[in-house]
Amino acid sequence: MRIIYLSILLSVLGLFGCQTEEPEMFTRERYIKFKFENIPGKVYYEIDYTFAFEGDNVIDKIIKVPVEFRGYNLTKALHFAVAVDKEKTTLPEDCYLLESEQLFQADSGCVDTMRVQLLRKPVLKEGSKILRLQLVSNEDFKTYMPDSLFVEITVGDIFMTLEWWNFNVEQSYLGKYSKTKYEEFVKETGIRDFGILDPSEKRYYAILFKRALEKNPRQDEDGSMMNVTITG
Repeated sequence: MRIIYLSILLSVLGLFGCQTEEPEMFTRERYIKFKFENIPGKVYYEIDYTFAFEGDNVIDKIIKVPVEFRGYNLTKALHFAVAVDKEKTTLPEDCYLLESEQLFQADSGCVDTMRVQLLRKPVLKEGSKILRLQLVSNEDFKTYMPDSLFVEITVGDIFMTLEWWNFNVEQSYLGKYSKTKYEEFVKETGIRDFGILDPSEKRYYAILFKRALEKNPRQDEDGSMMNVTITG
């Protein structure tokens, strides 16, 4: 009987010993990544920006990218870390300003914003350059989901095809894209980003531009008369 009691005692002690070696099931780590929209036909981590569509008085641009975390709620603002991927970045260092430690506000829920300031420099008129940024772990936030830890910003001061001036906009609203037509459209409507409008707003501004062209016809850059495809 004494042997049985001793066996039971050793088993209990062994059980407690194993429990102290098990990893914790819950930790207070917070994990961070970029938050991207899922837009069909668009590479999710790429952002295009050109100063060419801005007035000469515009010398900088703040690019904002949402970041989100998972883990315990914030009770105070904490810092997340962001760095330049220098191997894949071709944008000169004097063309941007980046804070390597940025605040994640406690009252912003689980989503806040990473900011980088692009600076308008003469080199951007030579062609587009790439600025690749990536989130890195620090004492407040750990990174996860490797395919959502970087963003690639293509920046220049040359005219590039506008992302929102797609096949649908060409066929249903504004017709074929040209730099000249875009400049006239902005002049007549004040709208720079047609893509953020809802369908009724798109129709309104497209017809507004159509009426302006009817009242004051003008040539497109290929010598033809400027026109749009919207009816009404």
